[in-house]
Amino acid sequence: MSVLVFKDKQTAANAVATVLAAQLIEKPSCNIGLDYDPGLVPVFGALAGMSGSGMLDWSGLNIFQLCERVKTDAARPLREMLHRALLSGINYMPQNYYAPPSESTNWSDDCKLFEDRILQAGGLDMALVALKDDGCVLYNRGESELPPITHVEIFKEEKVVTAGIPTIMMAGKLVLLATGRDKAQAVRAMLQGPVTTAVPASYLQLHASVTFILDEDAASLL
Repeated sequence: MSVLVFKDKQTAANAVATVLAAQLIEKPSCNIGLDYDPGLVPVFGALAGMSGSGMLDWSGLNIFQLCERVKTDAARPLREMLHRALLSGINYMPQNYYAPPSESTNWSDDCKLFEDRILQAGGLDMALVALKDDGCVLYNRGESELPPITHVEIFKEEKVVTAGIPTIMMAGKLVLLATGRDKAQAVRAMLQGPVTTAVPASYLQLHASVTFILDEDAASLL
């Protein structure tokens, strides 16, 4: 487990982008899992900038979007937001892009299909996620049991499809970003509290190759 603390939000975001860029350069055909969270937008901007300058080639990657909103008239798809933040600025291959279903007549089967696609690709080489202010990762709520693999979840009154904690724990490498003073208590619970289902992010301590990247505000209670 590695914990890296940087001066501010943008410097931390640049550090995350550098870690992900190194993975792409080391293994151009790797499988990357991406969360979408507002805190990751600076990371995506940095990655798009590297790609625009020719530093990164995404054409050989499989990209797995790790969460999606269930389709409603009011819900803006997370893929649309990820497209604006990152995908529009990189040379990824659409046929190598996978996301959980946004609508389904059989959620169980379609969620399993998403998991199967990850396994068929050889598993995630790296997963990039953000910490939410309540200690959650992706849309896995704190519950009495560890959230399962990809599943439908009600998160703050919003219906979403999300990869589970076990899904990202199987990635070869994990990178988590947390920035802002509003994340400080969640960061302390994640890193210094017990591993507990009440704080899903605490399970990431158990991963063999996880890097927690924080800014000074998020790390202020450590």
